[in-house]
Amino acid sequence: MNTPSVQHHGAVDAHPSRTRALSPAERWYWIIDQLSTLTVCARVRIEGEVSTAALAAALRALQGGQPLLRLAIAEEPGGARFVPTDNPIPVREVVLTEAEPSRWEREVDEHEFAESVDWRTGPLARAVHIRAPGNVHDLVLSLPHCVADGTTALALLRRWVRLAAGPGSADRDTSTPDVQGGPVPAAVEDLFPDRYRSMSDPVPERAAGEDVVVGRVVPDRFVPFHERRTRLLHRSIDGDALARLTAACKREGVTLHGVLAAAMAAAVARDARAQPGAHFAVGSPVAFRDEMARPVGEDEVGCFVSAVHSVVAYAPDDLWRMARFVNDDISARRARGEQFPVFSLLAAQGPAGVADSGPLVRYIEEHGSFNFFVSNVGRFDFPDTLGGWRLSGAQFVGGISVVGYLASSVTTSHNTLNWNFTHIDDAVPHARATRLADDCIRTVLAAAG
Repeated sequence: MNTPSVQHHGAVDAHPSRTRALSPAERWYWIIDQLSTLTVCARVRIEGEVSTAALAAALRALQGGQPLLRLAIAEEPGGARFVPTDNPIPVREVVLTEAEPSRWEREVDEHEFAESVDWRTGPLARAVHIRAPGNVHDLVLSLPHCVADGTTALALLRRWVRLAAGPGSADRDTSTPDVQGGPVPAAVEDLFPDRYRSMSDPVPERAAGEDVVVGRVVPDRFVPFHERRTRLLHRSIDGDALARLTAACKREGVTLHGVLAAAMAAAVARDARAQPGAHFAVGSPVAFRDEMARPVGEDEVGCFVSAVHSVVAYAPDDLWRMARFVNDDISARRARGEQFPVFSLLAAQGPAGVADSGPLVRYIEEHGSFNFFVSNVGRFDFPDTLGGWRLSGAQFVGGISVVGYLASSVTTSHNTLNWNFTHIDDAVPHARATRLADDCIRTVLAAAG
């Protein structure tokens, strides 16, 4: 857990291109990260000879090419600002004496989700290298959500691995990255199409069918915001099971995301012992990189996601009907631009810091559109081999902080669908979260036949 802080750390750089104020969305994510860690992690396994020196040099090269990885955040009287830092991305090395394939899960669960990336000193990233016998290595790259979404984390991890595998990588200059090398990139909001940069009505109208009692995850107990801890439960679907699920989605005319979100809503409904027809709101963070005023590729660092929600009727005997509704509803909401109003809301009413964040945090707790969600980056292109290395298990997982009680992060790569469930400890205890996660897996596998 994190202790909220409003202390001043660091000094603002006088050069205007090397510092700027956090945007309203960046500031919001930075604030709630101080209440309860909001970190995005990406992980991959490497089998082969890996040089520690090559990894370190590649990480410096990665940092040198990404301005947002050469920043810290300074809390000034006028507000929080990005400022340059020459600190390298820290690497925590974990050396195992025997094989422990799931150790990366423990490192994310017990360390990366327990302690925020140090924004005061920067940089806004850190890494873990887990070394196991037999030349097996797990790499984890962690970033705060204020500068990264799941796609960003995976793309940076992929770039790090490619740099490390390149010829002469171990001989690269590992001196401090050049913080003079470029301005702070523009905020995500500055890349919005003109019609979404300023919205007179930042709260969208209710969609048809929302004037019903909407179910949410009911916590076992209320956990104070600053005491909340995201915990991780890793699950995956691969081989014939994934092939059957993919074929079933194609047959039924729904996306994989639609069926995963429907399965999660169904699991929450069963957990609540709800009757058929009861409505539950499931959130879907959607990427909008392809909706910006200019093209934004997956290698561009930033948080290019916003959540919409679907109020779906529980149909215990027809998961595909639920999935089709989720698909159609997300498409309709995206067409109406419902992924953008939250940014205008944060600009108009967002807090300046932790000290005045209470009203909005409490409002989200009591009246937010949803408190469980599925974040799915879809199929992510990660190489299977690089030189003499064999790569597997590329995936991301994100924290929850104070915006919900149950979530899942989904990545399809290396012929595996990795479905990482997260929950707020004590509010949704481990045993209950395990039942919910296993229910989701059973439901989609049963529907796939």
